[in-house]
Amino acid sequence: MSNPNLKFLVVLLSGLLLQMNVAAANLYSNKAFDDGNDSSKISAIKSNKSLGYKAIVRYGAGFIAAGSGGRIDRLSASGKIVKSDTIVGETFTSLLVIGQKFLAGGNKGSVLIFSENGASQRISTNTDKNINSLTLFKELVIAGTDNGELLIGNAREPFRKIELSVSGNIVSVSARAIDCFGVTNQGEIIHTTDGINWDVLDFNKAYAGYYKPCHFTSILATPSSIAVAGIHDDGSPVLLFSNQGNVWSDRSLNYTNDDGTGGSLTDSPNNIYYQDTRDEFYLVCDNGKLMKIPTCSHCNKVFNLRVVNLFGISGTESDIVVAGDNYSVESIQLN
Repeated sequence: MSNPNLKFLVVLLSGLLLQMNVAAANLYSNKAFDDGNDSSKISAIKSNKSLGYKAIVRYGAGFIAAGSGGRIDRLSASGKIVKSDTIVGETFTSLLVIGQKFLAGGNKGSVLIFSENGASQRISTNTDKNINSLTLFKELVIAGTDNGELLIGNAREPFRKIELSVSGNIVSVSARAIDCFGVTNQGEIIHTTDGINWDVLDFNKAYAGYYKPCHFTSILATPSSIAVAGIHDDGSPVLLFSNQGNVWSDRSLNYTNDDGTGGSLTDSPNNIYYQDTRDEFYLVCDNGKLMKIPTCSHCNKVFNLRVVNLFGISGTESDIVVAGDNYSVESIQLN
């Protein structure tokens, strides 16, 4: 091949390579703008790894909200931040008020107790399991953690561990005067009357053929009933009720709003709240959905709030306060 032809070929190949690099750069740039549809981000949200509040609880005249980045925020009754603290290296997932103090539980076995003035002290848990939920039962603090492990303590001395024969993570625990319940993300319901000895109900096995398999996200025990929320294998939401925890019934999640719009809830419920004076349950869900569940099975309503996944819910006599991704808080006045 002559030198002129060789030079021409080199120039041609160089031009082609340059165009390929520009096209690749444009493809990468366009993907960055479309990152909201990235399946890895969706998975992160579903596994509760997104940034924001994970729990909120009524405290004094206002609320405490906690979440990723070690955020512990004191909020006014209307949900405005009054004081914000950061515990470096922490991710908080649950809160529990005990008198004038409150506990914050989080990843890798972390539990801190906070006094009214904001001072905090770490409580030894002797575990590296993520703490998903806290409740108070017969003066015992009970923490549900990953891999079927429960922590039992008095908020002063180190917790003791109880390992249950369950296949899932204990994602939620809730107590009433006579007993305490918990659920796993593999469809198991646990129960105790003393905080030490626990029964396990494999809901999916017990109700095979009657209900679709479930993965639970939250449980709430009230004096008269127990509510369990979660999703089916196909991702559709589920809400179950029981009086004593022995027999469970499926509650319809169809709704009709005051403006005439209606349908069926499609978003994953992440937490449950009970408004006792109105005898109403509330579900906070993905995609900014808040669902009211009154005693009337045909009177469900859905509120479309900020388009973020909601994880925390609390309230007062007149308001419901929700918290979620991006450290968002919203207060809804009850009619």
